[in-house]
Amino acid sequence: MRQILLNTGGAVIARVPRAVVSHGSVLVRVHYSAISVGTEIAPLRSAVISSPDSTAVGRGLAYAARVRHLARASARDPRKAMNRIMRIARGQLRRLPIPAAVGSQPAMAAGDRDVQGWAVGYSAAGEVVAVGDGVTELAAGDLVACAGAGQANHADYINVTRNLVCRVPAGCDLQIAATATLGAIAMQGVRRAAPQLGERVCVLGLGMIGQISAQLLRAAGCDVIGLDLDGGRVARAQSLGMRYGASDADAFRALVRDVTGGHGADQTIMTAATKSDAVINLAMDVTRRKGRVVIVGDVGLKVDRNVFYQKEIDLLMSTSYGPGRYDASYELEGHDYPFAYVRWTENRNMQSFLELAASGRIAVAPLIDRVVSIDEAPALYRTLADAEGDLPLGVLIQYSPDAADASERSAPTTVAIRRARAPADGRIAYALVGAGSFGTSMLVPQMDRCRDRYLLKAVVSRNAAQGGNFARDRGVDVLTSNVDDVLADASIDLVVIATRHHEHAAQVKRSLEAGKHVFVEKPLALTWEELSSIAATYTSLETRTALMVGFNRRFSPALEILKARLAARRSPLMIEYRVNAGYIPLDHWVHGTQGGGRNIGEACHMYDVFRFLAGAAVRSIGAAAIDPASLAYARNDNFTATVAYEDGTLATLVYTALGPKTGMGKEHITVFCDNDAFVVDDFHSLTRASDGAVLWQSSEILKGHFEELSAFGDAIARGEPSPIPFEEIVETTAVALEIEDQLFGRADAR
Repeated sequence: MRQILLNTGGAVIARVPRAVVSHGSVLVRVHYSAISVGTEIAPLRSAVISSPDSTAVGRGLAYAARVRHLARASARDPRKAMNRIMRIARGQLRRLPIPAAVGSQPAMAAGDRDVQGWAVGYSAAGEVVAVGDGVTELAAGDLVACAGAGQANHADYINVTRNLVCRVPAGCDLQIAATATLGAIAMQGVRRAAPQLGERVCVLGLGMIGQISAQLLRAAGCDVIGLDLDGGRVARAQSLGMRYGASDADAFRALVRDVTGGHGADQTIMTAATKSDAVINLAMDVTRRKGRVVIVGDVGLKVDRNVFYQKEIDLLMSTSYGPGRYDASYELEGHDYPFAYVRWTENRNMQSFLELAASGRIAVAPLIDRVVSIDEAPALYRTLADAEGDLPLGVLIQYSPDAADASERSAPTTVAIRRARAPADGRIAYALVGAGSFGTSMLVPQMDRCRDRYLLKAVVSRNAAQGGNFARDRGVDVLTSNVDDVLADASIDLVVIATRHHEHAAQVKRSLEAGKHVFVEKPLALTWEELSSIAATYTSLETRTALMVGFNRRFSPALEILKARLAARRSPLMIEYRVNAGYIPLDHWVHGTQGGGRNIGEACHMYDVFRFLAGAAVRSIGAAAIDPASLAYARNDNFTATVAYEDGTLATLVYTALGPKTGMGKEHITVFCDNDAFVVDDFHSLTRASDGAVLWQSSEILKGHFEELSAFGDAIARGEPSPIPFEEIVETTAVALEIEDQLFGRADAR
């Protein structure tokens, strides 16, 4: 399928795998999507590339300015975003001519591998083609409007979570439905203002959202006074029912004074987009005493305190589409707010807007200035970026079936990046499942160090932009959105699973059943049922493939040396492992259903270290947690656990999020044995306590990732079992599950 990506050079059309439906989501074939002329075009307009005869340095600075703008615009994970931005920017800079005096390299050839960028779009409409598990209110064939950056992308197909999808009412054209997100933003701004019948309300900025806001206010029985520096927009708003308007700030002040009898507006809604503080201070000037100012657009917020204070104005922020926005529980996990207590969620705002449009109480069609096909979109972005003067209001991208799209239906979830290669010299061809930061920044680079062992052949990612950028940058053979595609590929020997924790067990089970070797980043499973299912699958295999969990610490140089030192020990071990884990907010995915909590998700590493050093099976387990009461801490990231082993070894873990960010390392291990003690300090060093001898030291933190993957590759190549026996993997996972039960008082209830 096709998707519009935005990069430092403009907009491009990328071939990406067709989206697949997931739990709690719907798969939508897009008919129209709305371009956010302000936010999508701003990065291109803010740093217009210099003329062809300008210096390469000058053009490089222009690219850098765009990079900074896009970095600031990324809200989800700035660090990951910056990594992607810099990678793409480097690709752009490689294509800049460098003066000969500095040195030169041949320009990269343009082609599909160079089509990289960020996903854009957040408002679309189309037809449901499939529904995921847990979705019962929608069915294939339903017409829907979709919202959400990262979901309602400019693409032929989108997979959107249920609470970001609403039905298109009868009589509502899909072009209008494609603006539902913009309508919801306007709707939420008006709701925050809480206007009453007969009140006079100012709207500052008459772009698409400002125009809709003015109509909503008029429908609510208010007189609207609008301001926009573009006189044409003022005239358009007045033609659609706005009573008063001006295109000059001073004239606007006088107009508000005259219309309100000198009192000022009851409310002012700011829908402008500018970093200037002039807009908010103008809002304070024109609003009456004890009035209300609502921030909808991205404006400067340095307020003149005197006016703000003397008038005792209420300053309110309107958060995008409405209640539920930026709440992962609502948007991603599908937990709706009770209707009786939260009447207007973002989904219900979308629905209400479309119903108003369908009934004719607001007019959206006159606000749509341009409709272009997806093939024309890159040229449109360039035209808008280069345009002098004011930009159009509503701009839509239209998606229609064509020959290229029809041909993709035979293999809709896979895109070939390059011609398939056969692994040379017996290398292990592997597929990376999950193109997040750990897989792409840790696992793949470490496997690259074993070039004689591994060949990255396929990338599986639901995020077509992120996965596509990585796959194209690496030049892999296949990019797919469906793990079944690589499981059915006989040329893939190994599946490397780096998805979020809740997906591990099912993906491991299916990969084993497909006859693949499996490396899965910890944890193996989040529940006893998942662990039992994996164990049953593995033991039933007629031909055993290698299964490895990312318990890398046992392969670290420090612990390998320590294990060797303890080989001739006479006494059991006393192990004390302290983890200063650092605080993670409770709304982070690690604590939720996708992560399973930090005991299962990370402390399993420590239990594997205990098993490795003891070299014996577990005999008993005990655990206790803090009582966080009403504080923002979790039981399963502030606890102690004690594990006894059959050889008499006793190991204690102190795991806490209460410690300092500085002044103390993350991990500290002390092992007592035979009248001596050994200390591993944050995997920087290993020392012997009795004489202070440094047995191993490094300037880096080395936790064994490379050694782990190297050993696993050697085992596969030689046809040997996994470096960590399956029984130990299961036991370590079971220890984590048992401790979790004890921390929450579930053990006694079993």
